[in-house]
Order: sequence, then structure tokens, then C-alpha cells
Amino acid sequence: MKFNLRNYLLLLVSFIYINLSAQDEVFKKELINNMIYAIENHNQMEFEMQRSERSDKGFTNGKFYAKLRTNPFMLYMKNERPRKGSEILYIDGENNNKALINPNFFPYINISLSPESSLMLSGGHHSIKEIGFHFINNSFKNYKKIYGDLLFKIIDYEGIYEWDNRKCHKIIVNYPNYEKINYKAEGGETLYEIARKKFINVGKLREYNPDIDSNEELEKDQIIVANSLYAEKAVIFIDSENYFPIYQMIYDEEGLYEKYSFTNLKINSVFKDEEFTREYEAYDF
Repeated sequence: MKFNLRNYLLLLVSFIYINLSAQDEVFKKELINNMIYAIENHNQMEFEMQRSERSDKGFTNGKFYAKLRTNPFMLYMKNERPRKGSEILYIDGENNNKALINPNFFPYINISLSPESSLMLSGGHHSIKEIGFHFINNSFKNYKKIYGDLLFKIIDYEGIYEWDNRKCHKIIVNYPNYEKINYKAEGGETLYEIARKKFINVGKLREYNPDIDSNEELEKDQIIVANSLYAEKAVIFIDSENYFPIYQMIYDEEGLYEKYSFTNLKINSVFKDEEFTREYEAYDF
């Protein structure tokens, strides 16, 4: 057989490309699995979070400090903006499953609201029960079920970037089949329940269905407009040391939809039990 150098080189290049591509997918799979493992294996943390969320009135920006226990779910928040000094305390199963709020303005009376009420959301995209990392964690677990190993083909690994003096793995996920769909409700469902079941954003459901309140029970077979997936594209910075997704940019069909960043993250902080009570001396309830 006559030796053909050109064909040999082409075959060698193809082999190297396939091998590197397979290694790249293995790396991305390990990265996402490390993120999921890290999020699921913590119970207490504290952090500062900045948010920027789009609505029909433009972007709403906020910043707050939070203490969080995940099991059982307990949350203390103190706002820096938009309402500086206001506080929120929420504990699963207590206060009739309502959040205790110190609004920090006259007449300085504490109030209690459902975490999912329109007043509590104030135009935001998420309930306080979704604060932290478990929502994005559950979303990725859901996408693994939907796409299988294809998930790691639609993730582009961009390399190591520095953000907030932290070295991070930057990934870009372009989700196929993102589109508006008609959803037929089950009797008694609410927009919140649909969002949780479908791993989509209740903010989008409210945007698509402005005449329906988040907690309004829908009639059986009532048609609403929904999005098929949470996002069209996500840009995520995963901390290379602790594997938490500390910077997230989420895009929909119109562009940037929301942005979240976590700073001063302390994982498995040690809290006293009284730090999740209204009587704790550092709070103003």
C-alpha cells in the first residue's frame, strides 16, 4: 500500500480533535457535578448578594446581606438597597409560613407577608425561598434529565477568569428549544407552582400573563403563556475553589434578563439558634 502523508495527517488531526473534544466534555461534566455536589453539601452560609432584574419598567437593582440555613430553611436578610435597613426573617413552618418584615420606615411596625405575595416580590423575579444556590442547582439537575450528556455539548467552557478577586471557571450555556409555549393548567395550580414544577421563572410567567396574580388559583385546562425553559442563554462564573456559581447572567429572547452576584461568601458558617429569631440582639424587629 502506498503511504499517503496527507491522508495520514488528516486522520491524525481528526483523532486528536475527537480525543480533545471527549476530554473537554469529561471536564465540563466534572465541573457541573462538582458544582451540584458543593451546593447540596452545605447547610449554613452567609453572603452579600447584588441583583439586577428586568421588568417592563427597566432594571430593578438591589443589594442585601443574608444568613441562610437550608435544612430546615431559615433566612435572615438585611437590605442595603433599595430600602436600606429593612429586615426579613423567614423560617419554614413558623409564623404561619409567612415572612416577618421590619420595613424600617414610619410607623415602624413589623408586618408578616407570604413569601410569594405580590407585595413581597415588589417586581422581583424570585421568592425569598429561592435565595441562595439551590434554585440554580435544581435547574441544572433538571437539565441533566432533559438533555442527558447533550447538556455538556451545549456548554462552552471559556477558561479561568478573575471576578471579585476570585478565580472562576466561566461557562456559557446556550439552551436549544427555548420558546414561548401554551401551558394547560391543572385545576388549582398557581403561577408559582407551575414555575417550580417546570423549573422556570415566575417573573416571566407574570410578564406573559399580566392579568393573573402569582398566587391566583387557575381553572382546570386554563391556558397560560409560559416559556419552555428557564433561559435562552446563561453565563456563569463558578468559583474554582469552592465550585459555587457566584456570578450569573441570564438571558431571554430580548437579551439580559437578570444578573446575580455573590460576594463575601462564607460556606458552613456557624450560627447560633437565636440568630434566626426576632429577639436576636443585633436585629431591629
